[in-house]
Amino acid sequence: MKEKELCRLIHVSQLYYEENKTQSEIARDLDISRPAVSYLLNKARKAGIVKIDVLSYHRTIRGIRHELCHIFNLKSCRVVTLPDDLYQIGADVLVEFLPKTKILGLGWGYNIDKIIAKFKKSPGELNSGVICPLIGAITAPQRGYHPDDLVKALAQKTDRLGQVLNCPAIPATAKEQAQVMATEDYKRIEDYWKKTTTALITLGSFPSVPDHGSAMRFGRKLIKEKAVGCLLTYFFNPQGELIPSEDDFAIQIPLEQLARVRDVIGFVPQEANVASIISGLKTGYFKHLIITETLASEIINQMDENKSV
Repeated sequence: MKEKELCRLIHVSQLYYEENKTQSEIARDLDISRPAVSYLLNKARKAGIVKIDVLSYHRTIRGIRHELCHIFNLKSCRVVTLPDDLYQIGADVLVEFLPKTKILGLGWGYNIDKIIAKFKKSPGELNSGVICPLIGAITAPQRGYHPDDLVKALAQKTDRLGQVLNCPAIPATAKEQAQVMATEDYKRIEDYWKKTTTALITLGSFPSVPDHGSAMRFGRKLIKEKAVGCLLTYFFNPQGELIPSEDDFAIQIPLEQLARVRDVIGFVPQEANVASIISGLKTGYFKHLIITETLASEIINQMDENKSV
């Protein structure tokens, strides 16, 4: 094919497929007949200049959402095409849930902090209700791991009542745990946990950053039992089963209460690994999911591979 003819086929194809011009418009612009435009487009496809990829249903965003909801028994799933939009979508989903939420429980972490940062000052219809932390704080000045601060930040943007826990997430002994659980702050938050209607939690992984005192709480048990998933500061094996420890004195919402929360929204960071996400979803606590298209597709592929083994 001569260079002049190749350039003409490329030009016509760009006008039609990239600039969305009709064949009649192209014919008028190039001063040729409409059948001539159709001929050139067909020739471009045969020459391999134009390649049309028709996605099967399970590769579309709608198909991916449907598949994840089916596999993990989710009520809804937001699949984000552009990773840069992930935190804004997280904030948008929160806005959708707030009008029907009496008590909102917040998890912790850098990603929750980023979602709240994207949250714009809300209109009046969102301001009726309470926001409370689902876990205590770490002692290090790690951004996002002081849930009381996250609660205050979101309460300020929604004009909701923010309730704080004022305690460490990981007491070192059973005695210290008992002392925290005897405080009025803990008892008040515990009562809110029983009535929480919506929760926002990040699907984490093991090893976790920052470390959740895992050596003190579990020794080498997490490694021996192949921990991969993390929810707040609970750890799970690849099957989504909890890995317990007699030396775990963490202050966080009990899992039996979390299981009764009507809408638990799981946020999946862009850097999350597939094994940890699958572990978290297999726990059954999450009812809604926010995830990138890339990670969602990898999860579906991994689940398909597991079926064929």
